[in-house]
Amino acid sequence: MRVIDLIINTLFNLVLTVVRRFLHSPHQLTFCGQGSSEQLVGHVIRSGSRRVLLVTDKPLVELGLADRIVDAITSWGAEVSVFDGVLPDPTVAVVEDALACFRQNRCDAVLALGGGSSIDTAKTVAAAATNGGIAPVMGLFKVKSDPAPLYAIPTTAGTGSEASWFAVISDTDTHQKTGIGAPALLPKATALDSSLMTGLPKPITAATGMDALTHAIETYIATGANEEVRSLSLPAVAMIFSNLREAYENGSNLAARESMAIASYYAGIALNTAAVGYVHAIAHQLGAQYGTPHGLANAMVLPHVLDLNIDAARARLAELADVIKVTTAGDSERAKAEKLVAAVRKLSAQLNIPTKLEALRPSDIPAIVKAAGDEGRTYGVPVVLDRGDIESILKQLLV
Repeated sequence: MRVIDLIINTLFNLVLTVVRRFLHSPHQLTFCGQGSSEQLVGHVIRSGSRRVLLVTDKPLVELGLADRIVDAITSWGAEVSVFDGVLPDPTVAVVEDALACFRQNRCDAVLALGGGSSIDTAKTVAAAATNGGIAPVMGLFKVKSDPAPLYAIPTTAGTGSEASWFAVISDTDTHQKTGIGAPALLPKATALDSSLMTGLPKPITAATGMDALTHAIETYIATGANEEVRSLSLPAVAMIFSNLREAYENGSNLAARESMAIASYYAGIALNTAAVGYVHAIAHQLGAQYGTPHGLANAMVLPHVLDLNIDAARARLAELADVIKVTTAGDSERAKAEKLVAAVRKLSAQLNIPTKLEALRPSDIPAIVKAAGDEGRTYGVPVVLDRGDIESILKQLLV
């Protein structure tokens, strides 16, 4: 099975490398700093939109953050419709409801406010609105017509969805996640507004921050990574190790929040060229099966997958260890790689990330192993894991 997986992985990534060589992500305008969300709103209206669908979730409405954006839109004389039905790990049903809201209110633009779930929902709505519905755009490179104008204001520093042209939607009936990917799904503009992130609860700060770290590390060690990718992933890892704990302990620290937002953004851009790896392949199944928040699932799986990459990716892991300053003179590459993994575990512990997943049932492991293995072989990874490797990781998460 490992030989077959290696062959499939090699062929798939050869094709993907050729395709990506000829793909060019569209230009994205980025506003950064306190108040940048209002600047983005001004840009949206100046670009010609008059009926904006704001895609968000109920907690952000209750916190009053959505009102800030609504007020900014109406101050420009434009209309806004609010869809606040986004849930963690958005489903097809959620997207259908948001799309209905877009159509009923004759909206001409989509603005996401929230974490990756809100942004992924908004991406799918924007694509579905101009491509005959949701089903035709599910999968890679299925978006044939330009989406409705799409913009994003992330309120978490984690998914990097505001900077990537991918989205993930869950099917509640099959417990499967489907990726949607096309360059046209990159939001036209985004705002990294740290003032919208100061009230983020500690557990969400921790999980989303570890999500960003997972993106940065997996893209850095990916076989499809180039120097441009690593020039983004490397500082992202450094910024996360320097700022995540402070953002977690002192959520009002705007400097730490902004650094985390930039790190997440860098890692999100890297995702457009270099794929993720087995951390995501496993985490996606946990999210689909149990509703485990994506960032939390990534955080729990990350050190276990890195353990299995120490030999194959030791040079790259060693470089990351150097940049976060956990190495000493005379350390071998392997020693440095081991210190990087140890630092990841230490950071997770400092953020109170659980090491066990209570929802995980032994009887579900075989199906999760198969699905994760099938997904994982489509990524450009340093080492292709076999089913025994994945099963071992999952058993370590059992209570």
